[in-house]
Amino acid sequence: MKRTFEPVSVLVMLALTAIAVGAGLWWHQRSADADNPYAHLGGDFTLTSASGPVSLSDFQGQVVMLYFGFTSCPDVCPTDLARMSAVMSGLTTAEAAQVAGVFVTVDPERDTPERASEYARFFSPYIIGLSGTPQEIEAVARQYYVIYNRIEDAGSALGYTIDHTATTYLIDARGVIRDRLQHDASVDEVRRAVRNLIPG
Repeated sequence: MKRTFEPVSVLVMLALTAIAVGAGLWWHQRSADADNPYAHLGGDFTLTSASGPVSLSDFQGQVVMLYFGFTSCPDVCPTDLARMSAVMSGLTTAEAAQVAGVFVTVDPERDTPERASEYARFFSPYIIGLSGTPQEIEAVARQYYVIYNRIEDAGSALGYTIDHTATTYLIDARGVIRDRLQHDASVDEVRRAVRNLIPG
């Protein structure tokens, strides 16, 4: 007796096949990211320093410590940038040549490229300060899952402050995020993490 497939059965088989393929792709992606849970974050970008455009790809071959903050920040940003400076100061000359610090402002209304650059240099000549248009900053922040909000403060001489993610991103020599270090990480912890990423 010849058997035929009903249209409904064919549709069910196609649906099950699609689910199986989708599950396989999800598992493959999950396995691929198991060693680096931050692989889906970040990417190249171009913003402006006092000297002109700067792209993350300009630092290809170097380990980058990337931090988002603002120059009027009263305590968190100065602490994290001072830590970044201390990390770099504790590296050997050969190691330091393979590491760069990048500060991106989340307050482009007040922080011009010149102001951001001057602020970064105050902590270290090896930290570059970047700014851009509000739209450019928003796009880069979105790439790195950085959250920031302007908070009005009528009682302050500054008029407003910025609440923002206080995270230092460690980016390897290929431009891939390898770690996200929180505000409470110590200088030694950050330096060890940086050394682990230095090529060679």
